[in-house]
Amino acid sequence: EGAWLSGRALGGAILGKREFVETELQPFLRHTGPSLSPFNAWVLLKGLETLQLRLDAQCQTAQRLAKLLETRAKVAHVYYPGLDSHPQSKIARRQMKTGGSLLAFAMKGGKKAAFQVLDALNLVDISNNLGDSKSLACHPATTTHQRLKPEERQELGITDGVIRLSVGLEDADDLEADLAQATA
Repeated sequence: EGAWLSGRALGGAILGKREFVETELQPFLRHTGPSLSPFNAWVLLKGLETLQLRLDAQCQTAQRLAKLLETRAKVAHVYYPGLDSHPQSKIARRQMKTGGSLLAFAMKGGKKAAFQVLDALNLVDISNNLGDSKSLACHPATTTHQRLKPEERQELGITDGVIRLSVGLEDADDLEADLAQATA
């Protein structure tokens, strides 16, 4: 499976074994239509022209923000594979050029503390979307993972204090200042 997200259109490819494609996928696609609209295809193609430049900037900023968050007294933990503190950081360095543009951090004080941070953000928007040129934050326990039982979320490390951050293209200094004041 693959998906390309530009913040304006979503598209992708479905890959699988021949048996799955012929018995499950083909009948579904025959009834639903397998292609993007011409406009959405054009939007995705235009986005690919600058993808590398955007991702390089977003990943560099995400690394910087993850390091900042590790220094904040009210932050219990930062989840970012580009940090030495991440349990799979060595694997990530072998497999990836950077730690990526997504990170998560857990606030001491649970849901109340997480909501205080989200409410205090000025530059970062609250959304349960990912991968846009705008920085977005969400509270997974009450949005993307709300249907899981609390013990299932706990097992996955999605505590009530966790905030997920999709780093965008805003100025790194401005994002750092916003996160610093919000986690103060």
